[in-house]
Amino acid sequence: MSFPDFLKKERLIWHKRFIPSLIAGMAVAIITFFFEMTASNIVMFASLGASAAILTHKQIHKLTILRTVIISYLISLIISGFILYLVHHYSLSFPIVALIAVTLATLTMYLANVFHPPAISAALAFVLLDGGFWETVIIFFSVIILLIIIKILTYAFYYENLEMDKFMQEFKKIEKIEKKKLKKMFKD
Repeated sequence: MSFPDFLKKERLIWHKRFIPSLIAGMAVAIITFFFEMTASNIVMFASLGASAAILTHKQIHKLTILRTVIISYLISLIISGFILYLVHHYSLSFPIVALIAVTLATLTMYLANVFHPPAISAALAFVLLDGGFWETVIIFFSVIILLIIIKILTYAFYYENLEMDKFMQEFKKIEKIEKKKLKKMFKD
C-alpha cells in the first residue's frame, strides 16, 4: 500500500468514526458530573464507555443492539444482588466475590444468548457500590437510559442509511430480523 493510499484510508476511518467516538465519550463525561469518583463508579464508567463505543457501531449485530445490552446489564444487576446477599450473610473475600460475579455473569449471559462483555464488569461495579439496593437500581436505570440516548443520538447524527423508524428493531431478537431479511430476499 502506498503512502497516499494509507493517508486516504486513515482519513476515511477518521471521518467515519469521529462522531460515534465523540458521542460515546461525551456520554461518559456527562454522567461523571453526577457521581462521585469511587472505585465502583470508575469501574461502572469504564463499563459504560465500552458499551457506548459498542452501541455506536454502524453494523447491526447481536452485540450492538440495545436488547442485548439492556438484558446483559439486568443480568449483572440480578447477579450482583445475589452476591451482595451472600456477602452480608457469609464473610467472603473480594477475590471470591470477583470470581463468583464474573463467572455467574459470563455464564448467564452465554446461556441467555445476550453476551455483552462490558456488562460483566458492571456486575463487579454493582457489587462494589457502597450504597443500598435502591441506589444500585437507580444507577442501573441511569446507565440504561444513557445507553438508549446514545443509540438514539447515533441514529440521528451518524447512520446515513438507517432511519429512525428502524430504532425499534434494537429491542428485537437479531435472529428474527435476519429471518425477515432472508424471506424478503427470497421473495424478490
